[in-house]
Amino acid sequence: MNDPSRADVDLSDDALAQLAKLRGEQKRLFAELQSGEGQFRRLARSVWRVQEDERRRIARDLHDGLGQTLSALRHRIEALGALREETGFDAQLSATLALCDGALQEMRHLARLLRPQILDDLGLEAAIRWLARSTGEQARCRVEVDVVALPEPLPPDIASVAFRVVQEALANIARHAHATQVMVRIGQRDGHLVLLVVDDGRGCDLAAAQAAASGSRSSGLAGMRERVLLFGGRFQAISAPGEGMQIRVLLPLAAGDPT
Repeated sequence: MNDPSRADVDLSDDALAQLAKLRGEQKRLFAELQSGEGQFRRLARSVWRVQEDERRRIARDLHDGLGQTLSALRHRIEALGALREETGFDAQLSATLALCDGALQEMRHLARLLRPQILDDLGLEAAIRWLARSTGEQARCRVEVDVVALPEPLPPDIASVAFRVVQEALANIARHAHATQVMVRIGQRDGHLVLLVVDDGRGCDLAAAQAAASGSRSSGLAGMRERVLLFGGRFQAISAPGEGMQIRVLLPLAAGDPT
């Protein structure tokens, strides 16, 4: 004969076990939610810092480059007033026009760096090839570009991220690497955009570079990594002093925001 009191005990134990399980699941879900929110906030802050760094760099370029050119132009125009009847007028006018031309060229260059129209009009490959030519001329090195069968149309966000990574990598090479040869390779594999930037420059100590980034003394590698991670990609930098640098990136081509 069954004992009713024993059945009540078994039922109570089952209910307590289920309740404990539900509480554990609730704690786990809450912890995951907190972790996701924290990750989102960190990524959002990283994006904000990258944007601010870009604005700061553009402001510095405008002030130090175009600002000084326009200041010199103003002084020359003022000086022309006293030279209208003198023999040096034509020479001063030519020099002033040359300054105007230089200011216009620099303004156009900065506008292209801010958001190159070629990226919107002709796509990622054309924009990368333009970057390669510009960097090669500036750094006096050979920059080769190999683009293999990119999907059409390429998601705009992915194209922008890939362009910015290549732009930052080539800018770092021009400023620091003293490279003679650079290779930029872009293709697709298993639903991902695959990007590789390799140079034969002097390389760097990656641990020291990461420490500099954390101390806000440098944002090159950190900025590239943060952009890639924001869009669900993978970023890897390989380097050592005297051994050049490799930047490897995988970006998912699937539409939609990364989780």
